[in-house]
Amino acid sequence: MVNHLESNNNRFFLKTEKPEEDSSPLMSLSGINKSYRNNGAKIEVLTDLSVDIYSGDTIAIVGESGIGKSTLLHILGTLDRPDSGRFLFQDESVFEFDNAKLARFRNNALGFVFQFHYLLIEFSALENVLMPGLIKGLKKDDIREAAESILVRVGLKDRMNHRVSDLSGGEQQRVALARALVLNPSILLADEPTGNLDKKNSNQVHDLLFELNNEYNMTIITVTHNMKLAEYMNKQMTLVEGKLVEIG
Repeated sequence: MVNHLESNNNRFFLKTEKPEEDSSPLMSLSGINKSYRNNGAKIEVLTDLSVDIYSGDTIAIVGESGIGKSTLLHILGTLDRPDSGRFLFQDESVFEFDNAKLARFRNNALGFVFQFHYLLIEFSALENVLMPGLIKGLKKDDIREAAESILVRVGLKDRMNHRVSDLSGGEQQRVALARALVLNPSILLADEPTGNLDKKNSNQVHDLLFELNNEYNMTIITVTHNMKLAEYMNKQMTLVEGKLVEIG
């Protein structure tokens, strides 16, 4: 499996070898149930949902708003917990991790692109992209090359030292994508990653995701209404009565 950027050997983004194929699931959800309360009424969102996700899978979750796509993505990203069911990552039960181990799992294995970017607007694009490595305890000089490389790949070579507050919405979207990718995660989770982008920049993101999967076997799971992006993925899925169903 792809290792992540480490300070002891300077294996930066764009320098990691593609891992060998693995026949066992990377992630496995089984019997996942999730509901919410709205004015006292119980709303079932996910119902006995089960799915195996393999290293290198690219999955687009499509469908109408309100069917539970983002809820599922948040559970996969451990930002929300199911009411019941199991979530295994490499045969370990993720929601049995203590808080410290769960935080390390998020930082080491996952990259998350939120629909709302949650960038630090008074910091530069580069400083925002450096942040995951700094949180991990890496030195700024050790991760600067990785941060600059991924910003170039998302088309922000000439904007990386600009404050986020001075960037357009589409440029902020690409900063958020670069931040999610800088530590070369095993899994990229993306909620509408091209939602604020024009056709040219959407195509650039599509190409980048394809390259990442091809070069590093990165597992990519995206919620999207962009059917062109969905067609890039090797699986298209939707939620029907709270269960994942493959389509196409």
